[in-house]
Amino acid sequence: MSTTFWIILAGAIATYLTRVGGHLVISRFENIHPRVEAGLNAVPAAVLT
Repeated sequence: MSTTFWIILAGAIATYLTRVGGHLVISRFENIHPRVEAGLNAVPAAVLT
């Protein structure tokens, strides 16, 4: 397989791991601190998806 394929695959895996990691960190808390919630609400949805 080509080098380009492996670069794309590595990028996809890195993206998946960072998204899952963020979800796992946030889900460990029952209540999110109001400042964290305000910060997440201030981020545009396009950045989070």
